[in-house]
Amino acid sequence: MGIQKKLKNAYTVWYLLTLRRSLDGDPKKIKADQNRKIYRLMQRAYKIPVYREKFEQSGTTPDDYHSAEDLVKFPTLTKPELRLWMQTEWDDHPEIHDDVNILSTSGSSGTPLKMLYTQKEQACSDANWARALSAAGYKPLFGKMYSFSTSHKGPRKKNRDSIIQKFGLMRRKVVGEDHIVGDGIADLIKDINEYKPDLICLRRNVMVRMVAYAESHNLEIWKPKLYAPISEMVDEVTRKMLAKALGPGLIDAYGVSEMGSFIYEFPGVGYRYVANDIAVANVYNDKNELADDGRIVVTSLYKHTYPLINYETLDLGKSFVKDGIRYFTDIEGRMNDLVKHEGGADSSALQLMRIANHTVGLSQFRFIEETYHDMKIQLVADPFNKSMTKEQIEERFITEVTKLYGDEFKITIEWLDELPPEKTGKQRCFVCNVQ
Repeated sequence: MGIQKKLKNAYTVWYLLTLRRSLDGDPKKIKADQNRKIYRLMQRAYKIPVYREKFEQSGTTPDDYHSAEDLVKFPTLTKPELRLWMQTEWDDHPEIHDDVNILSTSGSSGTPLKMLYTQKEQACSDANWARALSAAGYKPLFGKMYSFSTSHKGPRKKNRDSIIQKFGLMRRKVVGEDHIVGDGIADLIKDINEYKPDLICLRRNVMVRMVAYAESHNLEIWKPKLYAPISEMVDEVTRKMLAKALGPGLIDAYGVSEMGSFIYEFPGVGYRYVANDIAVANVYNDKNELADDGRIVVTSLYKHTYPLINYETLDLGKSFVKDGIRYFTDIEGRMNDLVKHEGGADSSALQLMRIANHTVGLSQFRFIEETYHDMKIQLVADPFNKSMTKEQIEERFITEVTKLYGDEFKITIEWLDELPPEKTGKQRCFVCNVQ
């Protein structure tokens, strides 16, 4: 594995040198580069049985794919299909076990999925994240980053500066997250205040709990130039709360565990860029036609050993196309966050999210559908915004939920000091416990 690690490091450096430094630029050059990579990817995919079947199903060949728009001809890839393919690859090819990385998704939307990455693919994902931070304004050579170690990479073996960091270059403090509960949050705030990072990368729910703890205990938090909530989507309530405590430096990154992040909103920009040199992010309507509003369907341009082509993210997005390049204005969340109805069709939980996002005086919220007829709403008050009383907030939630579902649900509201994360470490806004 030592050789593999060195190989990955070499690939990472190579990608850092070859990826576009900016996510913006000349649309013609961006489009031409993406088109070349799409054609090369589809040539590779034609040799893979799971994709060869999709070519045959659609009656197409690699020569039919030269642009993001052409991908609408290709069948989509679902999570169950990907899960089966990855498991089959792992079971049938034990010779790859020492050479590939496994990234397991949390399973928050169903059964956990093991995604296989070669060292080269993992290197590109890492380099792209570094490139995105740099494009947002972070200076990796001279900046200071404060972050958690990612759960899929295992425990950090050392927590001391490297030789280059001792010279004040590429400084990064990586800490564990197991103790960031209760009064352990005070230690986190103290550590950040002493380190004074230029960039903070923490899970969204940890940032929220940190800010809420600071407010309730009258503590100040060091305001970094930039901060990036990771692993979970940022709703409007969270966006406002973080901006109040940490300033305007939000980097809102969107991605999927199966290929990393690929859509970014940077401070001061009112829309989101797509990393078009490593991904295609199309939007499909209900008829599987290209649209501005609809399902986000993605293709990874750097995963050639285990390609991800026309993958259904189960998220919704709003976008626009300018000079052939797609930009996003909003990403609304998982389509599989569904409210289940007895004897009827499931409905999207996005309507519930909008109730919370348009209610002042909240710092956190969660809807839990416990049975077909019981819904619990967990709320955490914003201690510094008393525009609405708890009674008024409760009345609003009950009224709006009743408008949506009539008397279908008995609604219970529970006020908490903070929302505890799930066992996965994530903190979802909607949970359905109906089997």
